[in-house]
Formats: sequence, structure tokens, C-alpha cells
Amino acid sequence: MEKAFRNLSLMAALSLPATELLAASGILEEVLVTARKRSESMQDIPIAVSAISGEDLRERGIANTAELTKSVPSLEIRKGQANQIYIRGIGERTGFARVDPTVGVYLDDLFLPRSDGQLLDTVDIASIQVLRGPQGTLFGKNTTGGAMVVSLRKPDDSYEAYVEAGIGSYNHRRFKAGFNLPISDTFFTRTAVHVTKDDGYFENIGQNGRGNPSNDRQAFLFQTRWEPSATFSLDTQTFVGKIRENLAGINCSIPTKDSLYYEGLWVAHPGDTDPSNLRAFEENCNANSRDRLGDLTANQGPNPRLEKDLDTYLFGTTATWELSESLQLKTIVGLRSEKEGPIQASDPDGGPALWSSYINTEDSDRRSYSLEFQLNGSNADQSLRYTVGLFGMRETNSENFTVSNVFRGLDSTTLGDLAAGRTPSRPPPTGTVPLVGFIGSPLVISDFALENETTALFAQVSYDVTAQLELTLGYRFTNEKRHSELDTLEADMAAIESRLLASNAFGAPRSAGAFGAGAGGFYPYLGPLRWLDDPVSIAAALFPDADGDALLDYPIDPNSARSDEREETFRQSTPMVSLSYHLSDDWLQDSFFSSALLYATWSRGFKSGFFEPRGIDGLQRIEPEVVTNHEIGFKVDAFERSLRLNGAIYMMDYEDQQLIAVGSDSAQNVAVVFGNAGQSRITGFELEMLWLPSPALQINASFSANDYEFLEFNELDLAAALTGQEKVVDRTDETFPVSPERSGALGIQYQWAPDWGAITARLDASYKSDIFYGFDPGSYRAFERSTESAGQPAYTLLDARFTWQNPEGDTTVSLWLKNLADERYRIGVVAVADSSGTFNESWGEPRMMGLDIRYSF
Repeated sequence: MEKAFRNLSLMAALSLPATELLAASGILEEVLVTARKRSESMQDIPIAVSAISGEDLRERGIANTAELTKSVPSLEIRKGQANQIYIRGIGERTGFARVDPTVGVYLDDLFLPRSDGQLLDTVDIASIQVLRGPQGTLFGKNTTGGAMVVSLRKPDDSYEAYVEAGIGSYNHRRFKAGFNLPISDTFFTRTAVHVTKDDGYFENIGQNGRGNPSNDRQAFLFQTRWEPSATFSLDTQTFVGKIRENLAGINCSIPTKDSLYYEGLWVAHPGDTDPSNLRAFEENCNANSRDRLGDLTANQGPNPRLEKDLDTYLFGTTATWELSESLQLKTIVGLRSEKEGPIQASDPDGGPALWSSYINTEDSDRRSYSLEFQLNGSNADQSLRYTVGLFGMRETNSENFTVSNVFRGLDSTTLGDLAAGRTPSRPPPTGTVPLVGFIGSPLVISDFALENETTALFAQVSYDVTAQLELTLGYRFTNEKRHSELDTLEADMAAIESRLLASNAFGAPRSAGAFGAGAGGFYPYLGPLRWLDDPVSIAAALFPDADGDALLDYPIDPNSARSDEREETFRQSTPMVSLSYHLSDDWLQDSFFSSALLYATWSRGFKSGFFEPRGIDGLQRIEPEVVTNHEIGFKVDAFERSLRLNGAIYMMDYEDQQLIAVGSDSAQNVAVVFGNAGQSRITGFELEMLWLPSPALQINASFSANDYEFLEFNELDLAAALTGQEKVVDRTDETFPVSPERSGALGIQYQWAPDWGAITARLDASYKSDIFYGFDPGSYRAFERSTESAGQPAYTLLDARFTWQNPEGDTTVSLWLKNLADERYRIGVVAVADSSGTFNESWGEPRMMGLDIRYSF
């Protein structure tokens, strides 16, 4: 467990007796990484990379790659319905099938194309490397944010195994086991299993107290290696994963009352009896608020589909030929199949009422097939090193998405203002004539299918100009063909009208030309008390959710079927160039530096455009995004290699950034949609430190500071669009969502060895500055007024771990505590102030503790 020895080329966990471990010298050994497709010292490559070994993961208690956000600079990971991975503010927020991730995740060279399958439990992992900045040259799929490279422990000729078990708060149970079994002198196997379960820490009283978010993940991994000769090897991996979890529960708050569904349009909801004094919307939100329910408790009603069911099957094979001492050919084949069950994508009203629901109502099927050729070589003296290759992938995805909306009410004065193109003012006290109808369509069912074919040619060459100076050139040409199909169905407005009129409570519709063709008209209420009768509730009761699927039961109009089909090929070249300089030993002599590298890099990354389903308007084109990175950095070992300090300063120009927002189609159906921010820029710096003051004491730290700036970001004003106006909102003063501008981490570990074993104590602190969770301009204005209205204020988390290892080194027992101070911090989900007017807040883990036992044999 001695952290002085962290060579990532080791593919097995350390199992030395504790007395030998404490005899280490306190000198940092080199860390080997494969960021340039060959094994190199991390201190020799001109890339900002963090590397963590499997042993480090265990010592820090990192059971899932999502926890790397606590220690890796500029890395932000949010685990939930859609796993979100951001590096330096660049990330993808939704997990929708139509859009690619901006951070590539690779499992032993296999690209994982969908974010739902990207966050891996640390099952038999040898190392994880996080590469920051665009990786547009060497990696299988061109990405703009960076890459996470996960390397598995590989089969070999040894007989070894381990078993781990753990228990903890909220009925946490964990089991992990792995064993290496050679079958012959040339054929080896390795098997690993991982099961994690708990009951969840967030109680949802609307669903009989079920726990959210719960963990229920099972994984099986089987690997083989065949080495028939000294020049050929064949590796295979088969991964089967099963997830049956509850998603994070949410609380609701209101960033502003000026939202369209509240006082922006003076919209009445079921329960409102005075249009000049609207209360139902806020009451519904407050019924699920933290202030009313208390800590870690939600009330989202009985119907939301909060389960995450995901089955993953992955097979990969890598054939490696050593064509000569200096030339290697590698072929990588990947096959992947995933199926995700129906899931709630969003609950815009935020409370227990079933007023607005965005739900994936059918299974989502995802398949991908990839093939990659790599030729890695060098000249005789290895002063010239090169990698050339070809990558191809075919991916198919299906996604069903249904939007359901309840009846809403408008006073006749409000409807008159809208028909005249005016922003409505507050209706008179107790109102005039109540009218009931829909803002947009009551129900829209979308079936989306994607076929994506990617091919890429790539090459990278490094040349030692002198013994100290290295020049690296890279180039990649990417060709992405995307074929998208969209089929939509809508509610039968004639059948809805017939049921309304048959109730004898409503008169013939008044078509005022407001809210587009999808609205169909608003129906005057004929009851004696007008607004006091609560006419919106009367209309809504005619269309309940009788089957309990969280969608209101409106009749479907088969004649409303629309189909759209789009295809386009996106092409992009992404070159890179870097210079790195090793300070000579003569320069470093008699100084406290042991080694020093300076580098400068210019690189470019690309993410394909796509076609955005936008309600009844069909597929709309979203531009591809390109990131150009200018970076200088240093990597230093000092004080007789007991201190390692790596840093980078960078500026990234971001063209056509793909951002999620809230928009509407021509029928004024409000939906979550993508768009492009024309120009933006990221400037920042990162530092990482590892220090061994003595063989028994280790200190690691990291810090990142990023300034996110939109240079060109205009968006149509949603409120103006609903009143027939065309108005542009300038959003250049906003910050990027989800990513904090400052983050830091500090870890202190101390080890001592009494006669009865070795004791290791570790304390970790991680810091995040303010985080913006909004979608739209209104939520950012709320965020500026009060961070908690649409984001998370700065916070710090403390974790601790105490480990005993027996003198023989084959057994460890660890007591762990996470979030020692029991800090409450939001981990999403989203604030939408302009339309739905709610902030759906999910919360991170409270204080937790547990016990892990590991036995190696």
C-alpha cells in the first residue's frame, strides 16, 4: 500500500507484507501512461493527464469513476438519469441518443459511445487516465472535452485471486471478487464480478417511502489472453452489466414567479380560483419543497417513472502483432448492445401533481460495432516514434419520447392581450370569463431513430530534435454520416373537444390565434360561479391517468402522424502540434529539481453535428462544434524525487458549442431542445502535486481555475415567441452550466507499522465553487440574485478512511466515512425559470460510513 510505488505498468494489486511496504524509500517512481498509444512516463509527455492506479482507487475508497470528480482537476461528473461528464467546462448534459458525448470514455481501447454506459464501477481496474483538453488525433472517437482511459488488469500466468465485501449506511452492500487462472502455458483467463446495492438515502413519501437514489448494479467481466508466440497475442473481454436502480429524488423550488406557466402569462392550474391571485402552481411546488418536507425527503406523487433499468453487453478483442522490434500492428474490434427501459426524463411542474411529464415511454435500444487498426513504430534508435491508424464505427439508437400537459386556464382579458400580441397584465380581482385549454399540444409522442457511421484516418509522429527537444505532429480526418428519422403523433383535439362539450360545463371554443395551431382554442366555462368553481380542475378530471403510466389519458389522433427524415455527412480535420523540452541534467545540477519538462501544445477537437427533434416541426439541424486548444505546461520532480508538481495554462476557443435550452415548436409546444452558442472561450490553469515528506507520509493536492466566457450567444426569447413577437436575448454574460469555475482537492495519508500489521489513515477534502444548474436566461438572472435559486453555492466535502493490513499482507480491513461534516449540496437537476418556472433539486450523499474487508490469495 506504500504510495511511493505507483508504477501503473503493474497490472496486479500490491500484496507485500506491511513491514516491507514501510521499508520503501520515499522516492516517487515513474508513472507509466498510454496517452500516446505507447507506454511512456507521465512526466515525459506534453499532455495534461491525471493517472490513478487500481491500488490508489482502493486506498481512496473510490468505488465508481464518478468519484474521480473529487480529486481530478477540471473534472466534473454528475451521475443520474443521464450521466454527465465535463472536462474544463466542456460536457454533454442530457444523454439523448441524438447527441454524442464530448468526453470520450475508453475501456481498454474500446470507445463507449453513450453516456449511460460510461460511468463504470471499478471492476478489476489497473489504472484510469484522465486526459484534459481536446483529443482529436489518436483516440477512436474525436472528442472536444477530453478522454477517460480505463485499463483493466489483464490475465497472465499467475494464480491469484481476491475477494472484497463491504457494508455501510442505508443498507449498503457490496461484493467484489476476481481470480486469475492460467489454462496453459499460452492461454490465460481472468474473471471478476461486482455487486453493489443499497436502499437509497432520499425518501419519496409520494411513492410509499421508496429510497432514491438507490444503487443496484451487477457486473460480470471475463477476459482471456492467448500468447501462441513471442510476436503475437490475442486479448478478449466480455462484459455483462445490469442496473436496476431508483433515480435521484428531487425537491422543488421556484426561481422566479415571472415564468410563462405562472405570472408571465397569468396561467391558472387545477386548484386556482382567482386568476389575479394564482396559488396552485406554487403550492404544488411547495408540496415537494425541502422547507416543507424536511431534510432528504421528497413528494413527487405516485406516478413518476423513477427507475433506471439498463442492460449492457460488451465484447471486445485486441490482436497484437510484433512485426519487428520496432513495429507493432494492433487490431481492435468492439461489439456493444444496450437496452434501457422506460424512464422519466423530466418533471417540469416539480411537484406531486401530474401536470407536465416528459417520459421515455418505450425501451431504448442501442447497438454499436467498431473496428480500429493501429500501427505503432519507431526507427532504430527510437528518436522517431509514430502511430498511424484507421477507425470505423457504426451505431444505431432508438428513443421514444412523450410530452404530456394538463389543461390550463386563462382569463378572457389575458387571452385578449395574447391575441393582440401584447404581454398580459394581471387580470382583475376574481377575474372575468374563465377559459380552459392548452398551451401547446396536450400530448406529443415522438419516435426517434439514429444511424451513425464514423470513419477516421489518424497519424501522430514524435521526433527527438535533440536529446532534450521533442516535436510532435498529429493529424486526423473524421467523416461522420448521420441518418435520423422522426415519427410523431398528437392527441385528438376533436375527441377532446367532444368530451369537454358533452360535460355541459364548457362552451364552444374561442379561437384567438394564440399559442399556434396545436392549441386548437380555449373553451369558456359555463358554471355559475365562474372562477370560484375551479374550472381547470373540472376539465382536467375528464382526462385522468387511469393506467398509472404518469401520462394523462388523451385520445390519440392517427391522422396527426408526421414523419421526417434527414441525412448529412459531417467532415472535419483536427491537427495538433506540440513542442516539449527536457531541462538537461547540467542545468539541474546543484538545484532542488530532479527533472523538469516544459511543453507547448496547439490542438483541435471536433464533435459531429446532428438533427434535433423539435416537436411538430420535425428534425432541425444542429451545427458541429470545434474546440481549439492553446496550452503551455510544465512537469517537475524535485527534492530528490520526493515532490511532483505538474501544471498547465490554456486558452480554448469554442465554436458552435452545442447547448441544451428550453424552446418551442411552431405549435408552441415547450420542450427541451439543443442549439448552438456561436463563440465561447475557456481560459484557465491546473495544478497537481504529489509529495512524500517521508516514506510514511503522503500529501496530494490539485487545483483548477477556469473562466468560462460566451462571446456570441443569442437566443429567441420564449415569452415573446408565445405572443407572436420575434425578440433576441443576448446571453453572453452567463457562465457555463454544471461546471464550477474553481475546484480543489487535498489528501493526506499516513502509515505506521506496529507489530500486528500496518495502519493507514487518510483524509481527503474536495472543494467546488458556485455551480449554475439553469437552462435559460431567467434561471441565470435568478442565479445572480441568489445562487441557491438556480444552482449550488460553493461547498467542501471531507472523507476519511482507516485501513489495517495484516503482517502477511493478504488481508485488509477498512473503515470509511464520507461527507464527514454531513454537508448538503445539490448535484442537479435543472432550473428552468422562463417556461415551467421550477428548480428541480437533487441532493448529494449525506454522511455515510461503512466497513470493507479484502482478502487476497
